[in-house]
This record gives sequence, C-alpha cells and structure tokens, in this order.
Amino acid sequence: MKFLALDVSLSHLIMIYGDLNNLYYKKSVPLNKDRAGLMFSNLEHMLSELQINLASLDILFSSVGPGNFNGIRISLSLIKGLAISNNTRLAGISSLELLSRSFINKNNKNICTFIKASPGFYYMEIYNNLYTSLSTPKLINLKQGIKFPFPDTEIVFVGNDVKKLSKCIKFKGQKINIVSPTPESLYYLVKDKIINNEFMDASPQYLREVNASKPSLWKRKPIVS
Repeated sequence: MKFLALDVSLSHLIMIYGDLNNLYYKKSVPLNKDRAGLMFSNLEHMLSELQINLASLDILFSSVGPGNFNGIRISLSLIKGLAISNNTRLAGISSLELLSRSFINKNNKNICTFIKASPGFYYMEIYNNLYTSLSTPKLINLKQGIKFPFPDTEIVFVGNDVKKLSKCIKFKGQKINIVSPTPESLYYLVKDKIINNEFMDASPQYLREVNASKPSLWKRKPIVS
C-alpha cells in the first residue's frame, strides 16, 4: 500500500512517501510565510524526482492538529483535492501523537505531549510507553494547574516549549524539547495506522475549553471553536 503523508502543523513541512516495507522519500523543511507555495513546490519536486503518478497512491494522510491552523488547513485542502482528483482514500493524523513518537523513549516512560497554543495555554495529551492514548487531547490553562496520573519519575514531557512549561509548573522529570516531528516518526505512525486499520477523519481538530476566554487579547490564537 503506497501512501503520501504531510505535516504542516508546527515549524516545519514534513513530507514522506512510502509503503509498508520502505520509506522511499522524506523531507523536512523550515516553514516560511508561503506555506502553500512551499508545499506545492516540494510535492512537485518529489513527484519529478521519483517519477510518481499520484493515481498510484492508495491513501493520503495529513496532520489535523492541534497546531498552526493555516498550515493544517492548507495541508488538508491539498490532500482532499488530490483525493478527489484521483479517487484516493484520505485520513488524518494527530499532531500530538506524531510528536509523541519523535524521540527514542529509552526508559519506556509514559509520555505527556505538549504543543504551545498561546501565552499560558498548551494543547496536551498523555500516552503510555506503547503510544496508546491515556487521555483526550485538550487545551490547558497553566493558571489553573495541571494534574498528572503519574509521578514525575514515570513520565517524560515532549513538545515544542517543554523547558519553559516545566519551569512554570515545577516539573522535575525528563524533558524532550522538539520543535517539529521527524519524517521517520510520521512514517512509523502512518504504518501503524494502516496495519491496525485505525483511521482518523481528515478534518481539523478543534479543541475547546471553557476557560479559554478573551481570545482578542491573545497574541496568537489557539485552535478553538
């Protein structure tokens, strides 16, 4: 089963092409303001370099968030357009789950993944050492505190702002700061979803929290509805 997968939810464009046996192409490019242009130019380069026919793809994947809404919207629009044009199946992937797989968990700890939303707010989801979700993804407010089901010694923080976050909440455990997922983590996540027949709807993941108030005062709005 051949697949193309994209992630534009954080600071890099991540693009892969592969099947269940091999990763044939991978790309990680820092994002600029022209996210759509960057995505299309890199897709064209990949198709030209590997001589791939889009109609030969069996499934298309895109991250659905949470994260940068513009990037997520552009990525989803692209794969939906390709899917319609070529009658190809499409599916979404969680940005939080993708980040949770972007490091080597040597100590087999539980994983708490964070994505910065706006000052004082983070998206969060907790996974066990086998990447099974133990909580629903949610938007948290640091002023209201965070409770974890494990002591600091049994959990590792992973995300794009975890050093600052850990200092704010006085977390003493292991911290892995990752600004964007790796192409390899995207590949293995997609493989797992196909093998286990677990497919997420390819629609933006909106997270709403009742304490997310006064959005007009935020410098950068998190994805809420």
